[in-house]
This record gives sequence, C-alpha cells and structure tokens, in this order.
Amino acid sequence: MTTPEAKKPIGALLKEKGLITEEHIQFALKNQKISGERLGEILEHLCFVTQYDVAVSLSEQENIPYIDVDAVLPEKNVLRLFNKNLCLNNQFLPLRIENKTMEVATPAVTNEKVGQLISRQTGFQPKFFISESGKIINAINKSYYFIDNPVEKLVETEVNLLSHDPEMARGMDNLIKHILHLAVKMRATDIHIRPMEKSINIALRVDGVMTSALALPLPFRRMIASIKMKADMDIAEQRMPQDGRFSANILNNDYDFRASTIVSPYGENIVLRILPMQAALMGMTQLGFFEEDIERVENIFQEPFGIILLTGPTGSGKSTTLYAGIRRLDLLRKNVLTVEDPIEFSIPLLRQTQVNEKAGYTFANAIRYFLRHDPDVILVGEIRDVDTAATAITASTTGHLVLSTLHTNSAIGAIPRLRDLQIRPFLIADSLRGVISQRLVRKICNGCREAYRPEEWERAYLRDPSIETLHRGRGCEICNGSGYFGRTLVYELLVINKNISRLIEKEAEVSDIISQARADNEYVDIFHTTAAKVKEGITTVEEAIRVLGHLT
Repeated sequence: MTTPEAKKPIGALLKEKGLITEEHIQFALKNQKISGERLGEILEHLCFVTQYDVAVSLSEQENIPYIDVDAVLPEKNVLRLFNKNLCLNNQFLPLRIENKTMEVATPAVTNEKVGQLISRQTGFQPKFFISESGKIINAINKSYYFIDNPVEKLVETEVNLLSHDPEMARGMDNLIKHILHLAVKMRATDIHIRPMEKSINIALRVDGVMTSALALPLPFRRMIASIKMKADMDIAEQRMPQDGRFSANILNNDYDFRASTIVSPYGENIVLRILPMQAALMGMTQLGFFEEDIERVENIFQEPFGIILLTGPTGSGKSTTLYAGIRRLDLLRKNVLTVEDPIEFSIPLLRQTQVNEKAGYTFANAIRYFLRHDPDVILVGEIRDVDTAATAITASTTGHLVLSTLHTNSAIGAIPRLRDLQIRPFLIADSLRGVISQRLVRKICNGCREAYRPEEWERAYLRDPSIETLHRGRGCEICNGSGYFGRTLVYELLVINKNISRLIEKEAEVSDIISQARADNEYVDIFHTTAAKVKEGITTVEEAIRVLGHLT
C-alpha cells in the first residue's frame, strides 16, 4: 500500500515556485521565534509574498479551487445560517448552496473542524474554496453589516428625517456616515458632492467611472460644512479652494479621506478621495502583466543603477506597480529608501518617509539626505519639478537605482518630458533604464459574462477581421448593473538598450526611437496589450475606446 505524498510546508512550496529563497525562509524563521506566528503569515507581513501568492500556492497543492471573494456575492439566506462572530473566529465565508452542498471560502486547506461545524449546523456538506485571509475577513464584515444595515435604505430614512426638520437639528453626521458606508460598499475611490441649481448631487467614482448615487434637496448643502469641519478646514472660507483630511473606521478597516473643495456658481463642490490605510500589495500577475512581459519588467528592476520611470495619469496604479517591482528586489541585501506623498503601502524592510513640505522635507531634499544613508535603491513618489528631476538623475548616475513616477501620456513621452525638466540628453541616455506607461481598464464581471459575435466596427478597431467571438457583461447585482467588476492594467513598455541610448543622446525624433525599439524587440505597445485583453475576454472594445480613445 502506498502512502500519500507528504504535504510540502508553505515555505518550501513558495520557494519551489520561485517566489522566495532559502534566505527569506531563514530570515522569517528568526522572526518566528520572537512573534510565534505561522511562517506563511510572517512571509506575508515581511512582504516577501502576498496573500494571493500563499492562497494560490495552497490551492494548487491541495487541488482546491481558488476563488476571489471580492467578486462573489454571498447568498443572504446562506449567510443567515451562521452568525458573524462564528465566521470570523473560524475564518470561513459561506457563499451559496449548490447541489446539496454549501460552497465555503477559507484561507487554509480543508479544515475538519470547520467542515464538521458546517455539517452539524446546516446539514449540508461543505465544498471548500481557498481565498486570501484578509479578503475573507473583509467580506465577512461587509456581508453581515449590509444584511442588517441596508445602507441605501438607511440613507433614504435619514434624508426623510432631515427633510422634516427645517433646522436640521439632528446634524449631518449620520447621513455622512451612511454615505461613506455606501461608497465602501460600491468600491468607490472618490465621492463627489456637487451643488446644482435646485439640488445636491452625490456621485461615486467606481472602477474609474463616475456614477450618480443620490440627489438631495438644496438645504443638504450644509453637509459640505460638516465635512469641512471633519477635515479641519475653515468653514467660514467659501471663496477659495481648500484641502483637508480625516480618518474613519468603516467595517473594521481604517480609511483616510482626502477632502478638496472648489467654488462653483452654485456653491462649494467637495471631493473625498478614499484611501484604505492597509491596502493589499499585489504581484505582477495580479496587476495584469502578461507572463511574457513579467520577466522583462522584473529584469529592469534588477538593474544595479540608473532610473526607472512609471508614467500615466493620476489614479492609474503607478505606485502599486512600483511596489510590485520593489518586492522582487533582494530586500535582504539592499538598502531601499523611499520618499512618498503619502506612504501607500507599508513594507517592513524598506525605510519609508513621507513628504512634509511645511517642514521643508520635499522630494528633492529627501534624495539629498538619502545619499548620506548608503542607499542601493531610492524610490521617489513623483518627479514633478526641475529640482527633483535633477537630484533624481544625479542619484541614478552615481551608482544608485532610482524608481519614480512621471506624468506623461506614453512611455516614449518620458524622454521629451525629462528634456523639458532641463535634463541634458546625454544624462538621460546614461541614466534611463526603462519606462512603463500604464492605464487601468475595467474587467468584465464574471457573474454576468456572456459571449457575442462582434460587429464590423469592433473588428476594425482591433485590426483583426477574423475575430468570431468577444465577451461583455449583461449587468447583475454583483457589478451593480454595470457589466464590469474591478480593473486591470493595460501598458506600454520601453526598455532602453545601447542603440536607443545613442539615439536619445543625439536628440533623435521620438518616431525614430520607437522604430529602433521595435526593431530591437524592446518595445511593447499599449494598443497591443489592450487588444489582447479584449480578445481574451478580460475587457471590452468599448472600455478600450474609453481609456485609449480612437487610436489610428
């Protein structure tokens, strides 16, 4: 009789996949003696791996399907079979009942105790799926809160109560709280409160697209003053734009809200940017890089010195990609210093600092200080002026790897932009190692995804008359009827080699540099990556046009 193959420890499993090395494991084991945590948890906390890496590795080893619980809507009748604390204490999320089995998400391999608990309490046999522990905990908190607190109904009730109170003596705090919960439920990144001629409009930006959520009577403009007070802004000043911030705990997660006002003909307009304080790190695959490009991107980040730039509009995920690249560095052997505005992800092995312009701590000054701290890698949140550009280039030409972001519309656009920032061509040629330009497109919702035969204009846009099938979302409860859920990268990649460096030094035309990069296979076009994702059924032609425009 043969014995079943022994299960590999999580460290060995991750090492086998090339995600960590033996040195990482030994470093984590030393920390384990102090903290007493499980090895997988320590590897996650040190950011050697992501929760996604661990979940997928366990899924593959145990042959248990992986599920992204963010993209699933648990059935209410199934949730009601358990209480929230039971699910939190045992870390499982009931999803749905299918063919006399109950589908359940868990962060660990099949747990006999949890299986027995489910069978005893419901009479159903569990079918397990593996997902990230952080996502499961968030989903439990979110699902159970909104069962008992239908936030849309709470907003409506609060509006009715305030509408029948001419003095609004109740105050706006409850209404603001419900709107913040609604924004988190809808996965919004921004809340726009916009006075109109006869009403107040509240819109949410979800997956990069504005969606109108509420219309309120004009007296509700008092809400703006309440938010300004929360954000420590001057409520008496209504003529000039202001900025402020406040924090709030929503569904057991801490959020930072960045408030900004401008003055419109109908009164102050206020926007709240929603920033989770504990944002989850992602790897290159999760972000949306194709496998054939990941090695090329990671090779750029392995350069010993020079400058690597991420370009794209605000909110296109540049910082997230930078951190995905940084995590692939040998952080045990390199001294990595960062200056950010704000610190978006906390990584223990980095020395992270935050801009404080009032104290004179700017991006440019930080780089000067960093050069005295024996750095190997310097991350600069953004190159936005001549001084920062000059100090970043100086650092990159003196034996350091510098990572930063730049606002341009394309990868090749980084070169003329650096010239505009008064960097001489020979210095650009000597220091620039690679540029990634990126955008975010919405992904088709898996809950309502359907195939269809494309029209001629879609084939023409994709430059492929042979396409027989594309996909789209019909709209469902999971995606709030939009047909989309979540976003993925589309990107342009320019790797600088000697041929391209020579052209940059000679101040060659951008078109000539692109031609050389194509000839040397050092250029990946953003249209190519976008069209590939449309053909694979990840996104749609409409979404490609929304983000890239009508490319010629």
